[in-house]
Amino acid sequence: MHVIISIFVAIGAILFWLSRASRNAADIAEAAQEIGNIPRKMRYRKKAGKQGLALVENPVEAAAVLMISIARMDELGRISDTQTAAIAGQLETHMQIARTDAQDMVVQMRSLSQYLNQAESTLYPMVDLLRNKISRDEAAELSAMLQDIAVTETPINQDQINFIRRFEERMGISV
Repeated sequence: MHVIISIFVAIGAILFWLSRASRNAADIAEAAQEIGNIPRKMRYRKKAGKQGLALVENPVEAAAVLMISIARMDELGRISDTQTAAIAGQLETHMQIARTDAQDMVVQMRSLSQYLNQAESTLYPMVDLLRNKISRDEAAELSAMLQDIAVTETPINQDQINFIRRFEERMGISV
């Protein structure tokens, strides 16, 4: 009788250790999958952690932000529908973007920059993004676009002139 009990105890012990080993194998497989997902999670966290101007990634978006900023510097202190249409038109004409995409971009860039206290605060981050990505000719063209937006509804004011001058100096196209 004690032999049969010993066999059952041995079988029970073997089954217990096999179940523990299978659970451990499942835990190891889950940990390996988690480690495999770390690069994807880090990319997501890097993007998800951004806000405001940090979300601006390409020169077209940076140009839109600069045009929105100079439009905000007029005497109204906000962007009118006429200025919004003019910015979308500039993007469509000079950046070869479809009209609806240009309008969507203006809305998106307006929302990214709407909480900035001073419109001038967009200049340096956007110039840093543009500096190595566009040529001198493209920078001069963007300067002309900024001037066009500045005079869309009201005559250009001194703040707008200074903004364009600082843009040209930082881009190395000042005369």
